[in-house]
Amino acid sequence: MNGRLDRAEIVIVGNGIAGITAALEARRLAPEKRIVVITSQLHPPIHTPALKQFACARLEREQLLVHPAGIERQQRIHVITSRVEEIQAQSQYLLLSGNRPFHYGKLLLATGSVPQGLPETLPGQHFDGVLTLHRLRDYLDLRRRLPTVQEAVVIGGGAHAVETVMTLLYWGIRTHWLLRGEYPLSRQLDAQGGALVRETLHRAGAIIHQGIEVVDIVGRIGVVVGVITNQRKMIPCQLVLVCTGSRPAIELSERCSMPLCRQHGILVDDLLRTNVPNIFAAGDVAAIRDPQTNRYAPRAQWYAAGEQGRIAGAMLADRPDLTRPPLGVSWHATHLGELSLLIAGNPHLQYPGIETLTDASQGGYRRLALFEDRLIGYLSLGHIQPDSLAIKRLIEEGHSVRPILKALLKGDVDAHHYFARLQAPPVQALPLINSQPERQRLPITGKLALTPEQLPLLAGSSPTGPSPKVPAGSSAYSHHTLWSYLEQKERP
Repeated sequence: MNGRLDRAEIVIVGNGIAGITAALEARRLAPEKRIVVITSQLHPPIHTPALKQFACARLEREQLLVHPAGIERQQRIHVITSRVEEIQAQSQYLLLSGNRPFHYGKLLLATGSVPQGLPETLPGQHFDGVLTLHRLRDYLDLRRRLPTVQEAVVIGGGAHAVETVMTLLYWGIRTHWLLRGEYPLSRQLDAQGGALVRETLHRAGAIIHQGIEVVDIVGRIGVVVGVITNQRKMIPCQLVLVCTGSRPAIELSERCSMPLCRQHGILVDDLLRTNVPNIFAAGDVAAIRDPQTNRYAPRAQWYAAGEQGRIAGAMLADRPDLTRPPLGVSWHATHLGELSLLIAGNPHLQYPGIETLTDASQGGYRRLALFEDRLIGYLSLGHIQPDSLAIKRLIEEGHSVRPILKALLKGDVDAHHYFARLQAPPVQALPLINSQPERQRLPITGKLALTPEQLPLLAGSSPTGPSPKVPAGSSAYSHHTLWSYLEQKERP
């Protein structure tokens, strides 16, 4: 190998927030191990949620860095800039670009996500001025173009699209927002909540086109000059910004010699282990089980990726005893212009026995899902944002929320006072979820229900070989799902 580094006890593919957090945690717990991060990214890890602030010129590039420059060298973490072509799991080595083998003891896949983009068959998508916003280089390109743009089109209906519309309005650009449906964030909000977001952006100055899709992008001498919609209308513009969501970057997992189980991402257990020995996954690429519905999906949020990085770091360092408790129910908090959005648990879950309450006072909107006086889902949209981690804890510990139901509906619940009355420790001092079965406060306990596809992964065995045993008492294997419980309750 001509003196080149060709092996390490710990190898991490990807240097986003999950990858770098795992590397630093592993270094803290295993100071003697060699740690290598392999990435094709040409810059250090950045704080991706802050890119919208960067687009508004409120932050400069240096302020986007997650850690001070050079922290990898300071912590003796080797960074190799290369592309991983395949994984030879039986022999435990990667094949890098240039046909370079690299051996690993434990491997973490933290490859993140890739943008959905536009349909490949859409004409004109490669004209200059058509940008898919996803990474730093896309926002650098956007910043350079903004001074010359008078009119722009934003395609997409999610939170990313909302933030992009607000960025353009901030720069005084006439902005057309194209929505495929009647309201934005249709996967997170119901019609009432979506209408509130739509009207907020309309008042801010956005020109909103509902039920519209782009069928052609028009250019002149290679530069975009407008889009044509499915209603045969042309919208002139100098910039088209594509914010159509992202998907897990699972391409490397498809080139593994031992098949990795995938379902909306790479399937992992609560300790982020895949079905292949010594291979872990974390961040946007990892599909994690929702303890309420038993469905697997990525937790594509910054906070969740950081938490997964810490769990993965402990596992890579052979310190499962120091892993944090399971991630618990999903939650997401963000700002949509002047509105704050919080979603915790499953506020849209509908089934006999689940009670749904809504409130649209104080210029906002709240939606609660209750099961036998216990909160199982919460949505808050408005100018007041409740304590998101406190709401998450309310769902996971299963306390009756009847005493604070009115405050929850109004969005002004005092969680600290409520937990103090329960003689519980402060919210910040509690783990996300208690993994000890005798103290577990999730709503339902019992035997975990698994689909045939999930059995090889979660039962600790697979056609390709055994997976590590799960520690006794792990909540991933000891609590029933609410969905399964309700189904059984309906049986005669």
